[in-house]
Amino acid sequence: MSNLLRANFYRMRRDQMFWCCMGTVLICSAVFVFFWCREALLLGSEAALEQYYFNMVMSLGFFTAIFAAMFLNAEYSEGTIRNKLAVGRTRRDIYLAHFLTVLTASLFFAAAWLLGGCTGIPMLGPWRFGLGGLALHVLIAVGSTVAFAAIFTFLGLLLSGRPATVIVVLSWFALLLGASTIENILSEPEFSSGILMTVDGMQMINQEPNPRYVSGALRTFYEFLRDVIPAGQAIQVQNLAVLHPLRALLCDLGVTAAFTLGGLALFARKDLK
Repeated sequence: MSNLLRANFYRMRRDQMFWCCMGTVLICSAVFVFFWCREALLLGSEAALEQYYFNMVMSLGFFTAIFAAMFLNAEYSEGTIRNKLAVGRTRRDIYLAHFLTVLTASLFFAAAWLLGGCTGIPMLGPWRFGLGGLALHVLIAVGSTVAFAAIFTFLGLLLSGRPATVIVVLSWFALLLGASTIENILSEPEFSSGILMTVDGMQMINQEPNPRYVSGALRTFYEFLRDVIPAGQAIQVQNLAVLHPLRALLCDLGVTAAFTLGGLALFARKDLK
């Protein structure tokens, strides 16, 4: 499989989409963090760097989806996969080599995001929650990126043709929409507001239970589902609200294993003619 990886990495280094995605992540991260921090200084707020540093973490999955869709679709359109099979490469090695290639690209995107966000350090100083807090949130972000790579490799290799490229990218939007919906459900307060605005000003009223609040086993299920979806973890990292870091990492491992093993099984039966 080492020869397959060398060939894939050679293609990746020469791939314009890879460099375009990484450059976009680096520039956007640097520029956005700079202006967010600058605005905080102009307003005189006591903002910490971490409040802005993780704002782009959700976009990592998007750039991974774009790269995976374009890179893997080119493997089919150019007949590269059939050529690899013709010279004796196994489908298992081909699938794993492509997964590791997409994963490597996604980790480069994550590194570009981390590097670009450092433009805020001269303005707001280092992260106030310390290196431990930084490492925890970066680890969860990287874990979700690995899970994204497994999902998009699964879709990109099992589908082929131009519709496959669209489906891979749209899958990121679907995951983001699902995670956002779950986050909105869990964000409902247990009690309704105790303040009522009237013509006479603000008046205090008795708090009442919020009928949209989810509790009990259903809330536990939604929290688990939020950790299973990589986009849900990205939202937690962005909001600096990672509630169950160990469970999140185990979910990343489970999602990666499930999609990789499932992809290997289905790719072995796929008609590549």
